[in-house]
Amino acid sequence: MYTLNLENNQLEEIPETTFFENDLKERQHIEEWIRKNPEVLGEDLLIIGHEYDQFEVNERLDLLALDKEGTLVIIEVKRDTTGSNVDFQALKYASYCARLSPQDILDLYSEYTRKHALRQVDPENELMEFLEVESEEEVRTMLNTNQRIIIVGKEIDKRILSVCTWLYENNIDIKCITLKPYKLENQIIIDTNQILPPDKLEDYYVNRKAAVKERKVNIDNKVSAFLQEVSGFINTQTNYTAHYGGKRDYFLGRQFLNLPWKFVFAYKAKNDTAVMFIESERPQAVELMKEIAGSQIGVLRETLGYEVELIRGVKNKDLYKLVVRIIFDEDQSLEERIRIYTGTFVKYKQFLERAAQEYILTNHT
Repeated sequence: MYTLNLENNQLEEIPETTFFENDLKERQHIEEWIRKNPEVLGEDLLIIGHEYDQFEVNERLDLLALDKEGTLVIIEVKRDTTGSNVDFQALKYASYCARLSPQDILDLYSEYTRKHALRQVDPENELMEFLEVESEEEVRTMLNTNQRIIIVGKEIDKRILSVCTWLYENNIDIKCITLKPYKLENQIIIDTNQILPPDKLEDYYVNRKAAVKERKVNIDNKVSAFLQEVSGFINTQTNYTAHYGGKRDYFLGRQFLNLPWKFVFAYKAKNDTAVMFIESERPQAVELMKEIAGSQIGVLRETLGYEVELIRGVKNKDLYKLVVRIIFDEDQSLEERIRIYTGTFVKYKQFLERAAQEYILTNHT
């Protein structure tokens, strides 16, 4: 690494140093840099755990993250030289993390936000935003379908590089990144460099994953048009907010009535079916949904003219949905279907507003 001396138009080398010489610690400094700025590792990562030690065995991994695919990323940090056994250590942690369920990961991230006083972060919403999905259920289907490893150190031992190269060539997703300190007067400059996999190989690998992902999000034009019109109606003709991103056959609304529940809107053109539902796993909202299903569901069905059902989550047993299902006639036009769906939403929303008001009055008197 060099600086340019403008006076004599000459490059002057910045001397390399070590973390040890500058009293920079592994946990106290390097892990904190990565925790606060994971982009130094060359990609978009969400840190969800630091010094995680909740395994059955008494061991602790440095940092745990998610990438944009929902893959768990095990990050092992060594201060200066990695030594000769960090590869095994990282693989061991990856095997432990493979057993984490989506709920385990959500709990882990919730604990991380509490530990680091990130009070403004709602873990579920943060995961949905980071993974660019519109439903909690989709988050859970994405989480931890695979595991990756990133090894970080000032120097990567040649034996580690040999093992990591073999692992990468055998489809184990592993990276080796160096963080090298340089000293310029009283300043420490950190240079990062990905040495494994080589850029060209990884470019091909990432592009191929992106192409696969792009194929997955292709959507029927009729579905997209339907949901776009529904979203437009909700945002312009009601006081509720729900934006459709155009890439799924459903979309998610915002919190409703200051209660911990949200609307979800979905359309399946192939079987002429559309659904809308309010969902939550929070006790207050679940209790209200159960009360409606227990005492008012007949009135709700009559009001809407469609089947209404309280459904419990399959993977997340705390999650409940109060689902309205609309089956369209084959000969109904797209415009007519949109009119029916949006009209049903208005009536459903008004019903829930009355039910919530009664619930709040009953429970606060």
